[in-house]
Amino acid sequence: MLTWIVASISSVLGEVKQLHRSSLLPLLLPFLLLILIGTVVYSILEEWTLFDSLYATIITITTVGYGDLSPQSQSGRIFAIFFTLFAIGLAGYAISSAAAVLFETQQQNREKRKFERRMNEISKLSDHIIVCGGSIIGNRAAGEFKRRQFPFVIIEPDEEKLKRALLWMHESYVDKRIRHYESLEEVDWSIEERMSIDELARDTGILYMLEDPTEEQQLRTAGVHRAYGIVAAMEDDRDNTTIILSARDMGKRLNNPKLRIVGSAGDEMNMHTLYLAGADRVVSPNIMGGFNLASNMLDHDAAEFWDNMLFQQSQNLRFGDMHVRDYPDIVGWTADELRQKLAQLVIAIRRNGEFRHMPAPEEVIHADDVLIVIGNNLK
Repeated sequence: MLTWIVASISSVLGEVKQLHRSSLLPLLLPFLLLILIGTVVYSILEEWTLFDSLYATIITITTVGYGDLSPQSQSGRIFAIFFTLFAIGLAGYAISSAAAVLFETQQQNREKRKFERRMNEISKLSDHIIVCGGSIIGNRAAGEFKRRQFPFVIIEPDEEKLKRALLWMHESYVDKRIRHYESLEEVDWSIEERMSIDELARDTGILYMLEDPTEEQQLRTAGVHRAYGIVAAMEDDRDNTTIILSARDMGKRLNNPKLRIVGSAGDEMNMHTLYLAGADRVVSPNIMGGFNLASNMLDHDAAEFWDNMLFQQSQNLRFGDMHVRDYPDIVGWTADELRQKLAQLVIAIRRNGEFRHMPAPEEVIHADDVLIVIGNNLK
């Protein structure tokens, strides 16, 4: 019995605390005060019992008006007039406010459930890539991972940048943009731009965290200890340095020493710093952009082929590497057999740490080779 009483008291206290935290408490207090005032005043003016006064107050506030109990004195009726008008006004305000509070609470609960589902999916990722930064560089890298069906999660603290990143991974939006660029066709992409981050993430199937990736806890939440690699693609090289340092240290401490880290250096003078921080590779968008400009000027057909390969949504042609240990059946094949059977053209072979460029068609593939190929992605 005592246990039941304690449990009941705890339950009531819990409900009171929940009510105190909610926005309904400011609406409830005026009602309680109104009931108290009505009960006391009716009791004084009409000389009713407290129970009868409470009864009259409640039927006045609720506008039920059964007629079995009504003020008889002039002062009581005057009070009832103003009390009724005030009660109706308060009730109208309270009902509309309570509806708004309930709607907001339901919305918050929905957002909470969506957040919990998303974080639960992130917690199940393994051998994935953590993309730090929703800048142009970061979202282009994430878009490539999406296209090649490699699992990843993107972390970006700025809501606008994150939305822009998700937009550029939304197939419908990208298709419209490409059509506009190629033909100047009038295309309405405002439909996608009006979508929320959650709606874009749902359509694209992309997992995201609206957090700061320079914080170690966010990298841990994103699964740095289970990840295949990290892309540090923040706009500030100092942030990238922090991410690389944290990721490399966490990889060692959390038993993921083979974590691959690739960083972006906005200033090529910072490339060495990012290598010192622990990056496996550092990419300079400025250097790559300059090379691409020169290629478009001097080797325009080759450059057009490259652009075609990168930006055409309908094809999946890519440069890539094939670790022969992952494809044991091809050991002993020739480079030409690989082209004929798997549609993979061998551009180079990495053997014993050295690259052999443009291997002959009859070159035999060894078990420890890494093949640099161009072709459709192999699943």
